[in-house]
Amino acid sequence: MKKRGWMIALWACGLFAVEGAAQLPALEFAGAVHDFGTIREEDGPVSHDFEFTNAGKMPLVIEDVRVSCGCTTPRYDREPVRPGERGTIRVTYHPEGRPGAFRKEIVVCSGGGKIRHTLTIAGEVTPRPQSLGEMYPVRCGGLLLSASRVNLGYVPRGTVKASAVECYNDSPQPLALSVVYRDRKPYFDVALSAERLAPGEKGVLTVRYDLRESDVWGVLSDRFALMIDGKVDTTAFVVSGVATEDFSQMTASETDEAPRASFSSQYYSFGVQKAGGVLRKEFTLTNAGGKPLAIRDMKTGPRMSTTLDASRTLAPGESVSFVVTLDTKGAPQGRLLDRIVLIVNDPSRPMREIRLAANIAGGR
Repeated sequence: MKKRGWMIALWACGLFAVEGAAQLPALEFAGAVHDFGTIREEDGPVSHDFEFTNAGKMPLVIEDVRVSCGCTTPRYDREPVRPGERGTIRVTYHPEGRPGAFRKEIVVCSGGGKIRHTLTIAGEVTPRPQSLGEMYPVRCGGLLLSASRVNLGYVPRGTVKASAVECYNDSPQPLALSVVYRDRKPYFDVALSAERLAPGEKGVLTVRYDLRESDVWGVLSDRFALMIDGKVDTTAFVVSGVATEDFSQMTASETDEAPRASFSSQYYSFGVQKAGGVLRKEFTLTNAGGKPLAIRDMKTGPRMSTTLDASRTLAPGESVSFVVTLDTKGAPQGRLLDRIVLIVNDPSRPMREIRLAANIAGGR
């Protein structure tokens, strides 16, 4: 008897669930995917109307339409759609500043959030033609260049890493070019594709860090200028990078077992302080990986010092606490910020920063 009672109860619950589902509005779209094909960035936004029908037995309200980014905007009527009637959701894509292929999903919510439909728009944006000023925003005498600052990111020791800066002769006469270094390092080089550019001719400056034979770690920063027709231009070019261990040959299993540097925190603000004191903060470094964690390099800012041993190696699971100090002597009024840069053998993030800050109050 008990078993029979349970069966009747389950049958009744199932019946009520089916009847409840039948009362929900049914949203049917004529098409859930639209491909705009190739569109031009300069032509502006494009739109498509997704048509739907309320195939249920109750009025339907589009409660929300969710998009993944601001490049896509939906427009729809919030009035109830009666059974058998049709409605429209207009989806507009804004291509400005977004050249290349795109695919965006739009989620339509109705039925008290119980019904969700996914619409998709796709296409490819052809970039608008750029002016010379947009392609080459840096002017250096009669020369236009694509950039004056280049960040090469992580530069593994034992390797070469380079990047190109494009240039264009915007003057009516030929230009003779050469590179002038400022405190040149043996591992830094700038190569010119041509030492002479005719009017309207393009060229390339290739900046390069070659760490195959240099024993250097940490932040790299180098400057150079261009000599144009025998005169050094005042435009300063800055190239930067970070010299780290070469992790490129590590296998997946070696990466999983690699050292992992985990800090209790990497930033602290002392708030409002008077100049003249030394501020102290304790941090903890833990090796959360499976191999020994080594500090390859440590550089402190002019106002920073620490008790952390730069030659310290931590076994897996080992932790070390250390104090970092910020010297506010002679600091000007306003925000004061300094840092310590650590290079470690953690392949996930080989460079870490510890920063201390304070707001230096003015004296009376």
